[in-house]
Amino acid sequence: MTKKILAAVALFLLPVTGFAKEKKAEATEDAESAEMTDAEYQEFLAASPFNKMYPKQTGPASAAYFGEFNKLFSEGPIESKEARLVALSASAAIRCEYCITAQAHLAKKAGASDDEIKAAIQIAADVARFSILLYGNDFGQDELKKVLKIEE
Repeated sequence: MTKKILAAVALFLLPVTGFAKEKKAEATEDAESAEMTDAEYQEFLAASPFNKMYPKQTGPASAAYFGEFNKLFSEGPIESKEARLVALSASAAIRCEYCITAQAHLAKKAGASDDEIKAAIQIAADVARFSILLYGNDFGQDELKKVLKIEE
């Protein structure tokens, strides 16, 4: 019986591993053909002050992702001001001073008041505080769901 199971697994895995090797080879070829020249890299660096953070190999893909990510603040399902306040709250929670500076500024540009900014930061602080209380007191998921009347 064990031999039959092993044979079945092997038959399944052989095509999968072959497919994975093909895809890896294709990805390597694409990466090699997409490598920037030094002149292209210098042009890339001049396009944005943030581009210098990326290695040459991944720079264009990283910058493209950053551009798409930023569309969440202008074209996403959450209004720009609220999205910036969410980002500010997350920035405060992870204690990212760069993020806080940028997101507070961008939230103000999107129309957030000083009081809204303070509230976003307060929410992050209180979520963290309550999380510590729950975790530290071994308040389990089952107990929390019971308190919140969450039925599964």
